[in-house]
Amino acid sequence: MTTITAGREPRAVEWHGVREALRSALWLAQRQVRNTLRVPAEFIPSMIFPLFFYFVQTGSLSKLAAAFGIENYKGFVLPVALLFAVSNEGAGQGMVQDIERGYFDKLMVTPASRLSLVLGAMGGNFARITFQGLVVTVLALLAGGGLVFKTGLLGVVPMVLMASLWGVAFAALGIGVALRTGSGQATQGAQFLAFPLMFLTTTFAPRFALGTGWLHTAVAYNPVTYILEAMRAFSWRGWVWWDIAKGLLAVAALATVTISFALSSLRRRTR
Repeated sequence: MTTITAGREPRAVEWHGVREALRSALWLAQRQVRNTLRVPAEFIPSMIFPLFFYFVQTGSLSKLAAAFGIENYKGFVLPVALLFAVSNEGAGQGMVQDIERGYFDKLMVTPASRLSLVLGAMGGNFARITFQGLVVTVLALLAGGGLVFKTGLLGVVPMVLMASLWGVAFAALGIGVALRTGSGQATQGAQFLAFPLMFLTTTFAPRFALGTGWLHTAVAYNPVTYILEAMRAFSWRGWVWWDIAKGLLAVAALATVTISFALSSLRRRTR
């Protein structure tokens, strides 16, 4: 009887540690959301630019796209606008501010799990970018003008969630840079990596319209291509499950790399 109890103790301790890490991560995520709400200027531009891109792009190219057989061009462009809305370094900048103000060092002397520092930053960022994505989508739908979801309104939420998962994976890169350098400039510079990823893909036209040159090759190896195609399965093409599965795999692969980098940077800063 004693042996069985002793054997269970490590599991109980391990589960307690996981529970405490999640609790700390939740608290840190809530704190980040509160800090963001106190400064609306930090997230409002992240919604203005995607909407500007969406309306300019669809207003100028919808007729041209229709001439080439691309119907519902608004449903084609909206996922791109969503990716712009969720691709920012808010979480990384928040981490840099905590480091510069000494709050990060204070967290180091608390019982909070080190893992919760990264999970909390990512959780708070996920809540913020999901809200931003929903606002952009709702405003695009309210504007009308021919925007039709192939999957109906049922496809709105999974499309936004797909974009938000990409946003969290991308945010982990900024968190990693912030932890490794403690520099706001370096963290902000990481955001520019989103631009080649966004433009070397099917941003303006589907793959069949890109020909066979270097751009076609770059698009094929760009993970954002498969995330976009998964999102367009909701807004433009319909329930194409294979595209959705490839998008989830692309997000998972990207998140594995960026979160590993963030955790490595955390270990380097705290050792």
